[in-house]
Amino acid sequence: MNRAITNAVTVLLLTLGVVGAPAATKDRVVDFTGTWKLNMKKSKGAPDWRPDTVLVVLQSPHQIHFTYFLNADARQPFESHDYVTNGKETKLYAAATDEAYASVRWTSKNVLQVRTHHLVRHEIADTDWSETDTWTLSDDGKTLTNKLSDGKFIVYDRAEKEKALQY
Repeated sequence: MNRAITNAVTVLLLTLGVVGAPAATKDRVVDFTGTWKLNMKKSKGAPDWRPDTVLVVLQSPHQIHFTYFLNADARQPFESHDYVTNGKETKLYAAATDEAYASVRWTSKNVLQVRTHHLVRHEIADTDWSETDTWTLSDDGKTLTNKLSDGKFIVYDRAEKEKALQY
């Protein structure tokens, strides 16, 4: 190839790279990772948790992990959830008569959808139902909101101090 064609191809590739970069980052999923403090005043119908409940979120490209603590000083969590965010249904748990499955996926760059399917087995007939909750991060990255399928929502504010997970 002569030098003029090589230079033209180089300029074209660099231009496409620069033009394509914003499109690639535009679709990038936001990161919920961090320590969050329950805000009872902003929440509607929050569970009967203590007002100083702390949520620690760890996120990787295809997984998200939610760990709940009674307060920032608690060593052991009282609840945790691990999800694969590929949209495929996976078993959460199975007991003697009931099972639960979750399918978790990003519906947009800042909305995580968690669909939980419950199945309770009975002698006469089985009962099953589904719930779809969403998690969103505010534009400023300071508020994480969990909208529940029954219309309630739980709001968390970013904590000033990060909590280290200790197991």
